[in-house]
Amino acid sequence: MACCRLFHVLRRSRDDEIEGAYEEWLPTLEKALSDALGRLIDTYNKVVREHGDAQIGDFDLLVADLKEAAALRNALCHGSWRAPNDAGQSVLFYVNRKKEIFDTPIDIAFLEQTQKSVTRLAANVVSSVTAMGYQFPGSTGPGEPLMDGKA
Repeated sequence: MACCRLFHVLRRSRDDEIEGAYEEWLPTLEKALSDALGRLIDTYNKVVREHGDAQIGDFDLLVADLKEAAALRNALCHGSWRAPNDAGQSVLFYVNRKKEIFDTPIDIAFLEQTQKSVTRLAANVVSSVTAMGYQFPGSTGPGEPLMDGKA
């Protein structure tokens, strides 16, 4: 894994190796910035599973929940929103690539629950990074820092 090699090199701070590791990692980073969410979830799943000593409870469920959230994200972002009905619900016009029709009425309560679910998923992804023994980037939480913070 290119990213793990880069982090390992950065921790050792050997200037002669950093450039090579960065060049190796750059395509992975570029892909992460432009890939579809479903592919990013697949990559995340693969990377965590390849990290043999990760102790992450219910990881299969987390991945399934991430995929479900990605499907909902696609409907919310790409669906054609209709005017709300008398109950304050809007039914999106959205059909996915499998020709499945999204027909769930959306109201404020649905959006608030979606927000809570996404927050929980994000926290679980952060926890999975620390479960692999790394400190989540940008935090002061538990785990081994991926970089020493020196600029």
